[in-house]
Amino acid sequence: MKDVIISLLKKEVKLKEKEIEQLMETPPSEELGDYAFPCFVFAKTMKRNPLDIAKDLKSRIEKKLPKEIEKLEAKGPYLNFFTNKKILAESIIEKIDKNFGSSSIGKGKKIIIDFSGPNIGKPMHIGHIRSTILGDSFLRIYNFLGYNAIGINYLGDIGLHMGKLIVAYELWLDKEALKKDPVKELLRLYIKFCEKENVEYNEELEEEFQDNEWTNKAKEKLKLLELGEEKTHKIWHEITKYSRTGFDKIYKILNINFHETTGQSMFSEKGKKIISEALKKRGARIEEDGAVYVEFPDLPKKYILRSNQTASYITQDIGAAVERYKKYKFDKMIYVTDFRQELHFRHLFATLKKFGYEFSNKLFHVAFGTINFGNEIMATRKGKVIILEDVLKKTIEKAEKEIKKRKSKGNAEKIGVGAIKYSFLKNEPVKDVNFSWEQALNFEGNTGPYLHYSYARASSIIKKSKKKTSEFKIKNLHKNEIKLLKSLTEFPETVENSSKNLNPALIANYSFELSQIFNEFYHYCPVIGSEEEQQRLAFVQAFRHVLKNSMYLLGIEVMEEM
Repeated sequence: MKDVIISLLKKEVKLKEKEIEQLMETPPSEELGDYAFPCFVFAKTMKRNPLDIAKDLKSRIEKKLPKEIEKLEAKGPYLNFFTNKKILAESIIEKIDKNFGSSSIGKGKKIIIDFSGPNIGKPMHIGHIRSTILGDSFLRIYNFLGYNAIGINYLGDIGLHMGKLIVAYELWLDKEALKKDPVKELLRLYIKFCEKENVEYNEELEEEFQDNEWTNKAKEKLKLLELGEEKTHKIWHEITKYSRTGFDKIYKILNINFHETTGQSMFSEKGKKIISEALKKRGARIEEDGAVYVEFPDLPKKYILRSNQTASYITQDIGAAVERYKKYKFDKMIYVTDFRQELHFRHLFATLKKFGYEFSNKLFHVAFGTINFGNEIMATRKGKVIILEDVLKKTIEKAEKEIKKRKSKGNAEKIGVGAIKYSFLKNEPVKDVNFSWEQALNFEGNTGPYLHYSYARASSIIKKSKKKTSEFKIKNLHKNEIKLLKSLTEFPETVENSSKNLNPALIANYSFELSQIFNEFYHYCPVIGSEEEQQRLAFVQAFRHVLKNSMYLLGIEVMEEM
């Protein structure tokens, strides 16, 4: 419907379609129409009163109104459009199917999403959930819009933390504990090493400048690992195997899939080679102790290779970015990590640009806020970590109890996992999140279970009715039917805006508002047994399609019964 109005206006005003679309507004009340076009934007150039501009525009357009537009009104500086609700309903409802909201706007374009990326040897904790589900949602949204979106899980399988783990593995490993619960045994080893190391954590200093007995032991093991020393490599392989098994278990519960899983270690040599070439061209500099760094006019200098010539995280990231562009020729690559890595990615993008890689302007970092889990402060090195697997198990258990309490049907795992995902995705990525089980599993309010319940209610109506939803004619429209119709039409634009802004919260909150409107419709507009049964069944079916699609984009599986 908006397209019809844009087409009308385009013939009368000297603006492009995009400009008209950006100017159009939704009036604050139904009495003022369905769409409004502001005329005061022309006052300066036309040197006329915007009220007169609106009246003049009305007189020109109303002579050639299509059947979709019922009437026009010039109200103050606005031209208000009133749509023909009956025609609108028939045309829109017929279009809403399982593919509604999808498009081909991304056809021929390739996007890489780098997300999740836990460190080998450390457990996935609650802090990993946002990168994992945000990245998955981006992947779904872009593919839904016709892009070739590729998800990559870039595992931290090398680095100083791995050197520490190898030292601890050799000194203190409990083999029985490893077999019983490898994730917790590896965590115990890491914590014990950090206790021995006894240094205050500093992201930059830990990597480059810390100099004590235990840190140096870890650095030595890291060097042996990069040199391929047999014993060290064997331990690394064992740690990697146990860690990945633990990660895969969590990804299965969350229904997360990747096109490619790689480790940082794969790109150490590539990164070193690129840095070596940069040194020859004076794009990078070397200090007396052998450490390599890059300087920038607007950023602090960055060390990109350690003094002992072992790779740091940025060494590997340089190599990975170059190899990915070589392999995929992407139009965009998005890194999904928390805000604490913002400077790292600014350094990475600036370094690649300085080294002459033109694709550096196709790289983006989506930073997200922290998670507050009660009064818990997460610090893996101190053992203050909330293991993600434990959180998922507890959530599913709580969902099971809630189902029994309500004497309702439903899959506890789907409800629990959906509740977790929704509780994070409904928030803007940049915002911190206060997680609460009570709030997440509430069946009322802006929650995952509320969406599940709304979809199941719609499915129940369809199941109970013996009439076909495909055979309907629009008779009289109740105001709640019109309200639902308007909300349904907003879905495609919501998906596009979510992709443009890299913000699944737009879809999440749209889903909640749509569900609220549907439940109001159900309350005021009886379906089964009413004179308008077929018409209203079509509305219910349209709602099911749209809510299912929006929940899919959030990575939440629907249930037919609850």
